[in-house]
Amino acid sequence: MTTTTNDDTERAGQDRRMLVRNEVGRRERDLAANELVPKHAEKGLGRSDSAARYILLMGALFLIGLYGVRAANTALAPMLHDDAHIEQTAEVLATGKSYLTYDLNIETRRLRHQHIANLDRTPYVAIMGASHWQEAHAELGRGVDLYNAHVHRDYYEDILGVSEMFVKHGKLPERLIISIRDNMFTKVEDRTDWLWVPILDDYRAMAKRLGIPSHDHFTDPLKPRMQQTLSLPLLQANVKRWLESPVQPGPSDLKKHPTLDTLLPDGSIAWSMLHDEAFTPGRARGDALSFAYAKRNSPPPIHPPAVDAVDKMLEYLVAQGVEIYLAHPPFNPVYWDAVQNSPYSEGLTRIEGLTRDFAAKYGLKIIGGFDPYPLGCRAEQYIDGEHSNPDCLQVIIDQFLELDAQKRR
Repeated sequence: MTTTTNDDTERAGQDRRMLVRNEVGRRERDLAANELVPKHAEKGLGRSDSAARYILLMGALFLIGLYGVRAANTALAPMLHDDAHIEQTAEVLATGKSYLTYDLNIETRRLRHQHIANLDRTPYVAIMGASHWQEAHAELGRGVDLYNAHVHRDYYEDILGVSEMFVKHGKLPERLIISIRDNMFTKVEDRTDWLWVPILDDYRAMAKRLGIPSHDHFTDPLKPRMQQTLSLPLLQANVKRWLESPVQPGPSDLKKHPTLDTLLPDGSIAWSMLHDEAFTPGRARGDALSFAYAKRNSPPPIHPPAVDAVDKMLEYLVAQGVEIYLAHPPFNPVYWDAVQNSPYSEGLTRIEGLTRDFAAKYGLKIIGGFDPYPLGCRAEQYIDGEHSNPDCLQVIIDQFLELDAQKRR
């Protein structure tokens, strides 16, 4: 066997192959000893590498799929999951335009923060509370500049956090209507929802102003939010909604829309005409009773540090010269009747007692009431056990207007 190449060819660069190994006449065992991998192992060579590559590929595809589901759910429900979109919406509201949205499953706290930051004025009175107030339109102020600063399902952190929004941006109103509701003083660890989490930065900032301890609970509350964005059933529902909707969300001059709910520039909302049709008295009664039976044996929790935080917040606001009105949003009469003589109703009595203590300590007025009957609120004014229409809310606002007028005389 020739074991060399032509020297002229090699120098010319036309054949740069390595010299071949001369194996003529070598014994089989010598050849085997010279191999890095024995012959009997050659058949399995590369299997483990191939398996690893396959696993990595499948893992990558899985992660890409998860990212795709998350991105799609975020894009199709931006008012719940897309922080940048929420902030842009708040800027639209601050210009005086409305914003149409598929529904009211939205992240209200970031929206509220950015909306207050972009307001071109300081409102005379603002309502702070949960979604009980969501239909309290500016017109209920009867000419008084009213801003609705409600957030969905408020807790004690929201009293501090929303107040911080006003203080930070130099827009603290002269009057505040602060709602004290049944579950406001719930301990953080006992909550099952995560929508309150975006208030934490504002809440901690106000807690620092007040010189009181604050908490930072991100991990557990964020899990449900992540699960939502990764949900395939939710993606299917979002895609179906997007395909079937004749109009896409966006800025509008309308105050009410046939198929989309409306976020109004005064901070309130207006249900779509389609939703109005769905909120039948029968449905409202069923929701109210179901809610009542679930609550009857669960008295509202009262966590002492939560009470102390609200107490310090009220002290601070009074020191700033703010006139505060504490309010209890009334329940649906159907719900109210169904929870009577139960541990839950006894808990409501304790919440009312707490509210009276706050009022006595700081010289505050109380308006509204959990009991709807003295206010004249009727079952047909509710869409469920606790959310009333503007007609019922007008009664509470009128109480404020009368008391405020007396103070200004």
